[in-house]
Amino acid sequence: MDHRYIASALSAEDARRVDSALGQLGDRTPKITIDDVDLALDESARRAVVELLRQLARGTSVTIGPVGELLTTSQAAELLGVSDTYVRKLADAGDLAIEMRGTHRRFKLEDLVRHREKFKRTSTGESSQ
Repeated sequence: MDHRYIASALSAEDARRVDSALGQLGDRTPKITIDDVDLALDESARRAVVELLRQLARGTSVTIGPVGELLTTSQAAELLGVSDTYVRKLADAGDLAIEMRGTHRRFKLEDLVRHREKFKRTSTGESSQ
């Protein structure tokens, strides 16, 4: 995927340090400092940084890209964990929003994430209301 940055999972030692630091925070959102420079970030941005660290510490690789980015059918299929053919069927049935670029389907990342979350809720029996 054409994302701006892909971060690999943390080493075991770094993961232990991050887990320990996050465990000490409890429900508080920390002040963010990089190389002794305090960053004046709002609560939402600080929570995003904490969540990024939490995912990396869990052994999850993370990609960062703009929510409005347009993805190809193959990239959409990869993100949803399905085949290209199934993504095209979802799009053709109107179950997945598309933007056409010439003769090519393009998918907004935010639409794919929303579809994936909706699918998770339905498959686990949760209500979307």
